[in-house]
Amino acid sequence: MNPGDFDIITAASSLALALGLSFALSALYTATYQGVSYLKGFAQTIALSGLASAAVMLCVGDSIARGIGIFGAVNLVQMRSTIKDTRDLMFVFMTLAVGVACGVGAWSIALLSTGLFSVAILFQTFSDFGSRRGVSAVLRVKVNATALTSLPAVLARHTSRAMLSSSRSLGTDGGAEQTWQLRLSGPPAQAALLAELPNVGAADASLLLQDDSLEV
Repeated sequence: MNPGDFDIITAASSLALALGLSFALSALYTATYQGVSYLKGFAQTIALSGLASAAVMLCVGDSIARGIGIFGAVNLVQMRSTIKDTRDLMFVFMTLAVGVACGVGAWSIALLSTGLFSVAILFQTFSDFGSRRGVSAVLRVKVNATALTSLPAVLARHTSRAMLSSSRSLGTDGGAEQTWQLRLSGPPAQAALLAELPNVGAADASLLLQDDSLEV
């Protein structure tokens, strides 16, 4: 569409709808955030990005020249912020897409996509969609020469996955200090594993549990 095809009421309605839906998506992001490094400024950015993309689409319309000009102007703005969580990136992308839909007058698409996106996010949040059973862990242990051959069998009994990530020789007695990446079913398996390790010649065992849902 050409900007001249819009009257002031239509343009204002498009911008207002884009802003309202952006604020709704920002509120959804805040309510369902489950990470450890929440940023207030990022939520505020989501709340405004839909308005910005709608304004751009209203200005560009069907003009290729305007589109090239705005593209060049946007390239002058260097984005210094890095989005680490792909879920955060999806919120930004969705808000921009909703703003574009409002800017071109596709209000029904903007409303429908916002509704479906919100339902999907709420489902993922309350159903814990995508999580895996069990926990990941890192085992650091000192083993003698006998335990070097018996330890893999012990780990196989108590874990669903065990992978040796490093091994350092401790001297001429054949012992070593090893680090294993493990997948455990839960606290009972952890306790049973730690209780059996001394029986096979493993000492100074330490088990570091990791939350798969968090990225630090």
